[in-house]
Amino acid sequence: MMNDALPRDVRLQFALRALYEKYGYGLYRMGKFEPYDMYRENKNFLRGENIITFTNPNGILMALKPDVTLSIVKHTKPETKTQKLFYHENVFRREKNNREYGEIWQMGLEFIGGGNGYAEAEVVYLALESLKLIGGESILNISHMGYMAALLDYMGIMQENRDTVLNALRQKNQSEAAAAARNAGAGENEIAVLCQLANFSMPLEKGLAKLRELCLTKEMEDAVSGMEELADGLKYLGGTENIRVDFSVVNDMDYYNGLVFQGYVNGIPRAVMAGGRYDNMMRRLNKPQPAVGFAVYLGELERALREPKAYDVDAILIYGDASASAAARAVSALMGEGISVRAEKEMPADVRARRIYRLLPDGRMEVQLHA
Repeated sequence: MMNDALPRDVRLQFALRALYEKYGYGLYRMGKFEPYDMYRENKNFLRGENIITFTNPNGILMALKPDVTLSIVKHTKPETKTQKLFYHENVFRREKNNREYGEIWQMGLEFIGGGNGYAEAEVVYLALESLKLIGGESILNISHMGYMAALLDYMGIMQENRDTVLNALRQKNQSEAAAAARNAGAGENEIAVLCQLANFSMPLEKGLAKLRELCLTKEMEDAVSGMEELADGLKYLGGTENIRVDFSVVNDMDYYNGLVFQGYVNGIPRAVMAGGRYDNMMRRLNKPQPAVGFAVYLGELERALREPKAYDVDAILIYGDASASAAARAVSALMGEGISVRAEKEMPADVRARRIYRLLPDGRMEVQLHA
């Protein structure tokens, strides 16, 4: 049974671990350092975040880990059929618009070898359940990189122009998406479809019906069929409530090739979760398996989950010039009451306590404050 005395964020981590283990995911642990080359060659996957590097005693350039998924993929053997892993790791990155490096705590899971169909439905279901454990109102926005890639192929938009279109979609900027497509030589009918996707945000089943209406190619239809299979699986696992189709959720096409998603909870302005299918990244690292997974950004949750405390400690003991043995006896006596005790020679500043005791020369404790 979960200890309610634990901080809420710690309880969340235990609950997430129990959830993932229930579905057969095993804990993955990684070292703090990895060869830099792997990250340098896959900077787009890391969205260009700077990496902390150093040279080890053997002259090899190493990186302080900026990502867990890349490490899991790197250490996956090509002959492995399936791996179901979860992790609780800290990564080190310099965030956008910030000159400082930070330590970011993440929990997540990866289904290596998990193809379309049930595997994808399970991962999305666990993402939904993770959001529920966080608490409050939540939403999971999903889209499909295969659908988008097929549309851009049909429009004849070359690789060098795709990032501009995808950035416009991320920002739900219809006019910028249309201008970028028009500049790339796309036709007006296709641009009209793109503009609808720029403002697309619908509940799952309604959204899938609309996406099928907008299909221009068989590849787009195949992508919708895959999402419909996902929806059917989710109905048996736990339902499709709180899922919306939203094409502002897009990722790098060099890495992601199918379903992508982001999770939000009420009161936190940025996504607290992101994931998707990354078969393309597996191929870039010469791994034949399909793969799908997600990460929960515990750092984004820290403030929201921080519970206000009326007191920092149950009791403060001011022991003054008392001997070590006298102070120790007093601390032991107080802790025998099942409370937390902070012992100080003098009263500390800015510390709140339910009770404050002063140790007298005869060994007795005088109560100076009792809340």
